[in-house]
Parts: sequence; C-alpha cells; structure tokens
Amino acid sequence: MTRVKRLALLAEVDGVAGMPGAIKRGRSEIDTVVGRRLREARLLAGLSQGRLGARIGVTFQAVQKYESGENRLSASRLLAVAEFLKQPISFFFGDLSDDARTDEPSGLTAKEIKLLRYYRRIGTEEGRDWMLKLAKCMSGEGGAERAVNKPF
Repeated sequence: MTRVKRLALLAEVDGVAGMPGAIKRGRSEIDTVVGRRLREARLLAGLSQGRLGARIGVTFQAVQKYESGENRLSASRLLAVAEFLKQPISFFFGDLSDDARTDEPSGLTAKEIKLLRYYRRIGTEEGRDWMLKLAKCMSGEGGAERAVNKPF
C-alpha cells in the first residue's frame, strides 16, 4: 500500500467521534511535504512569496501558509503553481515514499539552492564547466596548486 493511501486511512481513523468517515481537519504530513516542496521550487525559481502569490491569485500570507502546511493547496491551484514554476506535479509529492523521507525536501540548504539557481543562469557550457572545476578545486578534490598555477 502506498504511503499516500496509508496516510489517508490514518486520517479517516482520526475522524471526529460520532461522525463515520469524517476526516479530522488540520495540518497533515502530506500538506507539510507539499509545502516544503513548494518553497524549494519557489526558491529555485528565485521568486518571493509575494510574486508567486500575485501570479496564482493569492496573498503572500497564503503562500506562507501553503509552505508551512497550515493551509492545503487545492488541486487547481497546485496545477497553476506547477505550471508557473515549471515543475511536474509529481515534484510536489516526490518524497512521500518511505525511502526518500528527509527534513529538507531535497536535502539542499537555502545557500545551495541559490548557488544552483545562479549556476543554471550561466549562459555557456564552457562557463558551467569552469564553475564546476572551480568548485572542485575549492573543495580540495581538484588540487589547489593546480588552480593557482594553471588556468581552467
């Protein structure tokens, strides 16, 4: 049984007493995961919460609540977000499997996301190769002497 189905069954079990089939309202694990992925996609696109909100027809406060998992994204709004951020819908649910669970959706920090965003903006393959070589040298894998004595 998939993780999503298990979570749905658990939500039904937690339903309001005396109301068969009622689902307890509140923040769910799925809402939290989708919110984290929304934040990651927004940061990768280099957008503020206000700009994203304006594009999908909500306030920046609503985007904050989506990202925290406090409010649920409707299917139509999630589709609008995915199209605007150029991500497949599956991106927002990608880490719901038991194997891929982490605190951060992709394990990237805010600085790593920013670095990736800048890397993607480099216009030439030669520039991207140079940046990778520089990062390799700075990490200690590429030999710092070579970086100083020999151009990329």
